[in-house]
Amino acid sequence: MKKFFANVIILLSILTTACVGVPFTAIVSYLPSLSILTSGYNELYIKAGVGGLMFLFSLIYFIVAMVEHSRYEHVNKSTGSAAFLPMFLFTIFALTFTLILALFTYRDSMSSGTETEKLFNLIVLAAIAVLIVNLIIGGHLLSITFREGKNIRRIFIFVVLLELLGASGAIAYYLYKFYYMTYYPGWYTNYYIVIPAAALAFYILHLIIMSGKNHREEKYDDLEQEVNEIRKSGSDSGHEIAKTDNKPKTKQEKGRLQEEQVQSGKGKKTYIVSNEQTIISGEQNIDPTDLLYEEVAIDQEFNKTNNLDKQVSSIEYYIEKPKMFKPLDPTFDVLVAYVRELPNVVTKITDERITFYIDRKPFLILMNFGNYYRMAFRSDLEKGVRLIIKYPTISKNKGTKDTLWFKANNYGDLPKEVIYDIVKSAFDNVNA
Repeated sequence: MKKFFANVIILLSILTTACVGVPFTAIVSYLPSLSILTSGYNELYIKAGVGGLMFLFSLIYFIVAMVEHSRYEHVNKSTGSAAFLPMFLFTIFALTFTLILALFTYRDSMSSGTETEKLFNLIVLAAIAVLIVNLIIGGHLLSITFREGKNIRRIFIFVVLLELLGASGAIAYYLYKFYYMTYYPGWYTNYYIVIPAAALAFYILHLIIMSGKNHREEKYDDLEQEVNEIRKSGSDSGHEIAKTDNKPKTKQEKGRLQEEQVQSGKGKKTYIVSNEQTIISGEQNIDPTDLLYEEVAIDQEFNKTNNLDKQVSSIEYYIEKPKMFKPLDPTFDVLVAYVRELPNVVTKITDERITFYIDRKPFLILMNFGNYYRMAFRSDLEKGVRLIIKYPTISKNKGTKDTLWFKANNYGDLPKEVIYDIVKSAFDNVNA
């Protein structure tokens, strides 16, 4: 229901704000009985009312977005769009209205104005056009940050949107008031009536293009709702698989827990782990979920076969020094806990590998071999090459040819600062 009303608000916002971009003289030219629309400052009053309505729409879903993030550390796409778009669309179409005013003003000055007036009107026209283009580009980036950022960042963006709404309305008011009595009523603006129809057509085209993605998004939303319910019920009723308070204190308890999980989950290979659950290295099966996340074609060494847990796969490692293992810092469990604390990270366990995702895009894979562990990670080319040159146990992942993935074996000789930097860089590489 919440998603349905969000889509209704988005549709209403597109149609009503598009009317803000239409000079009402265009409407009166087709419907003279509505001449009251252009009487006095009625046009400004009506458009200001639309701005107030857009603020109300955004405020309602802004509060919903804040609550969603507080509860689930995530904001649904429809909620974020319903909170962001109304005020942003009003800003764009209010500036479109001022662009039309500036265009006709410049046109009139070309026939009767001085050179100074011509230059000034041209500068105003160009400035408004550039501002609209920059706002559209910047708005796309802001909308992503608005949905994925923390609440403090969301509050800041909402305030910026409110300022843009007020500023665009003030600019429209100034140009309208300055030119209304002399020029505006006589301008031939009939064809600008198509602006709402064009906006609706672009919106429908956008829906058609994104239909495939939206279908996948619906499946993901269902899974997301299920995960959110698991998180909530787990925190309320204590039905988590491995809670922090009940973490095994001895090897015997840990082994017993692992055996119970193996017996209760035979045949299950893939599952998503919520942030409230504790991952114990070596554990196997939790509740399975449908495979909705991108898989990574990592090298075959990321499988515990042929007794690989007793082998060192890097030839350079044999050449540089004898086979030996140092204390791991960070340990495998500490590293897993660190990665899961990063914002909006989703954890998936497949067989014996742990894969970490941002927006269903993998950025890191970990696999524990006891006295050492392996990492497959995203990185830019320059950083990856530098790591390969400096550390012989880091190399290119041959399984992923289209994207830049690298792999590393940590036998205790990789500095913990390097490991944490690898994780953070991989996270930023996908989350940028």
